Amino acid sequence: MSRNIDIRYRGRDSRFRLMPLDRKRLHGFKRRIALDENGDECTTAHLTRDGRFLLGAGCTADLYINDEGDTINRSERVAVDADGKLLPTLPATSDRTQAINDPVALDDILNHVVTKVYALDVDSLDPTLEQALRAGAIFRVPYRPRSTYAEPPAFLLANENGVFLMQAEACNFDFVGLEQEVSVKDWADETDDEFDFDLNWEAEHAAS
Repeated sequence: MSRNIDIRYRGRDSRFRLMPLDRKRLHGFKRRIALDENGDECTTAHLTRDGRFLLGAGCTADLYINDEGDTINRSERVAVDADGKLLPTLPATSDRTQAINDPVALDDILNHVVTKVYALDVDSLDPTLEQALRAGAIFRVPYRPRSTYAEPPAFLLANENGVFLMQAEACNFDFVGLEQEVSVKDWADETDDEFDFDLNWEAEHAAS
């Protein structure tokens, strides 16, 4: 996978180096190691259900098979839609300059769940793009580290700590805001239950 991403904004190019961020990189981690009576590190193994065999690392594998039971290579798999038609494959964006348009609305990124975050180390940053990022602009960037049939959203933004690229996926639920009214009667349980807070709420307000 390419460690660089090239972006063109309003006809001017910028280049960044990608550095994946995760909890281990940000906060460090501890590793617990099991030792035997001689002080040697223990390794994980799986005992078969009948207790006859102990399977250590490298003893198991997975494979793909077709309807006839023949094995197939991973590279031979294809994506199809609900009707069985082949989905077009989108090429990787590595080593190709990706043009971005005007900033997106904040609601656009809020309708997604972030799946991966990259910190971007600046190789070259166009002043126009830098000014927009410093002003809080968020850009949707075509970013595919490998060929795929889907277009995973990625968002470019910045804050006081640097520039970041966030890969995301649609969250598939409606956003609920503070001003949205919720009707209690729509989801109140009609059964008589002492733990039914809906009925208790209605009884208290009826009495008042």
